Amino acid sequence: MHEDRIDTGRSETEQAIMDATLNALAKHGYADLSIQNIGTEFDKSTSLLYYHYENKDELLLAFLDYVIDLNIATIDPDADDPDAEIRKFVGYVLPPKDQPCEHSTPPGLDELDLFQRVIFELRTQALHNEDYREKFGEMESYMIETVSTLIEREMEAGNYREMDADMMAENLMAFLLRTLDMRVTQTRPESVEAMRKSVYFLLDHVMPIDGQPGDVATSNVDLDL
Repeated sequence: MHEDRIDTGRSETEQAIMDATLNALAKHGYADLSIQNIGTEFDKSTSLLYYHYENKDELLLAFLDYVIDLNIATIDPDADDPDAEIRKFVGYVLPPKDQPCEHSTPPGLDELDLFQRVIFELRTQALHNEDYREKFGEMESYMIETVSTLIEREMEAGNYREMDADMMAENLMAFLLRTLDMRVTQTRPESVEAMRKSVYFLLDHVMPIDGQPGDVATSNVDLDL
């Protein structure tokens, strides 16, 4: 067991299957994925895959549940410091360039970019697959609701200005998902850092009760983070 990995409560065999699935997806992509590909990445008998899952589709749905559990574990609505928890979550989704992420990816996928590319490819299947759409919707709803809860806690503590917490959480997630889109697809890599700074502009200058968004937005302040 890797001590620095996120524990999702799965057995050793189930965890090994999830790791094998992730590695196979990274190498072959969704379209060319097969049980045989996954079996190649699995260090135990391929028959165990069929013991736990009837077919590839069932395995992939279980893998999506694993992804949801991993992402849920990256943000805690009951964290002692809500603002720090939001920042930690943002840092997980959009870490600074050339800076390792606090959370580890599964063995064999040390690069966060590669892990996120796998998840992004699966997310596109939600266009045509209702089960995928439901699972990704569940994950994103949890994240938005949790960020909203953390914002409300900071408002109650007098640290954030009064705002619509749900709307701000939606805005933050929209920034994060759009930036992740550009980062993974490399459609506009030059915009990724600017978008990341926009998220921190909200956290540093718009949301805090003592923030001065107007002054910062109209100045030549360097927002390097």
